[in-house]
Amino acid sequence: MRYYKITFLYKGHQQEVILKSLNKAEAIIDGKKTNKGLLVKIEEIPMPLEEKIKVAKDIFKSKILRKKLNYPSYISSIRQLSVLIKAGISLKDALEDIANNTKDALIKEVFLKAAEAIDSGKSLSDVFAEYEEYLGGISLAMVRLGEQTGDLVMALESLAQIYENMYENRRKMVKALRYPVITLFAIAGAFTFLILVVVPKFKSMFDQLHAQLPLPTIMLLKTEDILSNYGVVVLSVLIIIIVAVNFFYKISLDFKYKVDKILLKTYLINKIILYSSLHRFLMTMASLLKSGIPLVDALKISEGIIANEVIKRKIQEIIKGINQGRSFAEMVAEQDLVNFVALRMISAGEESGELDTMLESAAGYYEDRFQDIIDNMQAAIEPIMLTVIGALVLWIALGIFLPMWDLANAAKNI
Repeated sequence: MRYYKITFLYKGHQQEVILKSLNKAEAIIDGKKTNKGLLVKIEEIPMPLEEKIKVAKDIFKSKILRKKLNYPSYISSIRQLSVLIKAGISLKDALEDIANNTKDALIKEVFLKAAEAIDSGKSLSDVFAEYEEYLGGISLAMVRLGEQTGDLVMALESLAQIYENMYENRRKMVKALRYPVITLFAIAGAFTFLILVVVPKFKSMFDQLHAQLPLPTIMLLKTEDILSNYGVVVLSVLIIIIVAVNFFYKISLDFKYKVDKILLKTYLINKIILYSSLHRFLMTMASLLKSGIPLVDALKISEGIIANEVIKRKIQEIIKGINQGRSFAEMVAEQDLVNFVALRMISAGEESGELDTMLESAAGYYEDRFQDIIDNMQAAIEPIMLTVIGALVLWIALGIFLPMWDLANAAKNI
């Protein structure tokens, strides 16, 4: 989400409002809904201080107090909402019914607040925008799509399907990562035990013999000294760094862009982010175009479901190019958004007038590649895990046994 300062001219006086929106086009629409007068200026601004404070509170709530979205409950609630609306029940009553029958505190809070908002003339997307931190940009984008097309049922069904896929993929990732993570934690625990319990005994022996120690041993002893005397400080610094990175990632677009750029160059993580993002983006684009949404508007809405700032900025450049009269396929190729296979599909779809169908095919192509990565994740991680374990074992072995071999050789020469 971005922040915009909009200036209106009303009865000879200027009025300035600050809005949080997916993009400039959405900000203009939201601004005109809630303000009278002539819009004379709109500019993107950094996150206001009060919003930074709110983000800090949200981080504390979500990370410390563990206020998180329960995927199965949320998927079930979204499906129930679409069924009730399809059955002719009003949106307000449907929201209240689901809120009163769910055990999930977050969903109850969101749906009850949404029912109150609708009763006072606001839209469902207004409430979803307030809870974007928990519900995600995908929820906000799909609900806005339903409101704009007048087919909220379709949008909710698509949203539930997207989250079902996300939940299933996350479950597969957790299953694939379980063994490597447990193994690495076990090695880390054993390494810490050796550093804090075993190494000090050798340290006293080395000090008594006044032996000249090799570099691996010196590094091992220095590590033991830091962990023994400053372990709490080291742990505190690590926690502060993690919290600070998380905070600035949420409030600074430039910092977020740099981090996202690094992630897109990181082994394995880059493919997971790229394939999942492109699958959601292309599938949403296909749904929007099938609903009759113009290409540029579909791109603006679909941009809102992308979390990675690097990919998001590429989409923004594509929108600029199309507004200048260039073709969609040409801009996609220029921004290097997809590979040549998906690009061929997009080009063929644009030329034949079946862009929505070809976007669905391209989305399926990226979904298959994403599933392949998830299914083979354990095999992809094993080389890294073995390298880390081997490096730690080698370091400890060299650090302890090299001085002992030197002492044994010195004793033979006496």
